[in-house]
Amino acid sequence: MRHWLFPFARWTAERKANGMAGLIALTALGVLYLEIPPTPAGANAVSRAGHKNRPVVIAMTQPTQAMASVSESANSADAASSPEEQMRQTLKLKMTLLEKGRTYLESIPDYTAQFVKQELVHGELLEEQSINFKCRHRPFSVYLKWETGDEGREVLFIEGQNEDEMIVHGGGWKARLPALSISPTSSLALKESRYPITNAGLLELAKTMLQVHQQDIKANAIARCEKLADQEFDGRPCEAFLVEYRDPQVSPTYRKSITLLDKEWHAPVYARNFGWANESSTATGDQLDEETLIEYYTYADIHFRQQLAEVDFDRTNEDYRFK
Repeated sequence: MRHWLFPFARWTAERKANGMAGLIALTALGVLYLEIPPTPAGANAVSRAGHKNRPVVIAMTQPTQAMASVSESANSADAASSPEEQMRQTLKLKMTLLEKGRTYLESIPDYTAQFVKQELVHGELLEEQSINFKCRHRPFSVYLKWETGDEGREVLFIEGQNEDEMIVHGGGWKARLPALSISPTSSLALKESRYPITNAGLLELAKTMLQVHQQDIKANAIARCEKLADQEFDGRPCEAFLVEYRDPQVSPTYRKSITLLDKEWHAPVYARNFGWANESSTATGDQLDEETLIEYYTYADIHFRQQLAEVDFDRTNEDYRFK
């Protein structure tokens, strides 16, 4: 220690002052480095507000190497293709993965998951809801139990039974009231949902995305389509895609969408979609997305092939509160 301090003692007063100032500056920079998480240069992080599994999606300004290598038709000529053709190829890649996801999900008899949703319904953005989810594909059957929002609410639907109506009872004190049979497409059923229960689940979400993108190609509706940096959601690696639309004329509902596809299952485990801003809005970036969110869905804690029994979709199940 004395060996290091001796030269310092021989410095002039001015040199000592400059040295101490430099040391203080380096120490301050070190503290800031430890306190601030690293962010890639040029990264545009999407807001994490809300559900704990919502990832930070990094928007890349250039196509990733993965995008160029995944498609079997990719070759050196792709580098010289137009931006429009590159976007089309990226969208086709997303659709190819969704097709694989649909095929995989169709082979799965049943699964359970933690379903989170937030939707704009009748002009109002509802609170985020967390729902315990059971699904059987044949016959199509869904059981839902709310864990937030109207906590305790339960919904049961089995295709071909109960005149194709769902059985519903409310949460809280409303659970004491008799359960109701409601048409999935009735105004009462869609009071707090953008879609009927017949559209619920990973398989139906994959089908819907494919139908939308098929129309996108026909209408030449895409202004931007990128494969983003890979993400992790619910502890699983995912491929991320960003799609932006040209204008409300070609895409009246959607302005932008972010999708995460599980790398193993190719299932859409995360979807966040945005609409168009009001003419009076001056918002941009994250603020614009906050103002225009129309639907947000995630599926976490997914367990396939749970061998769900008839009792899992039976209103007389002792674990359920249907009366």
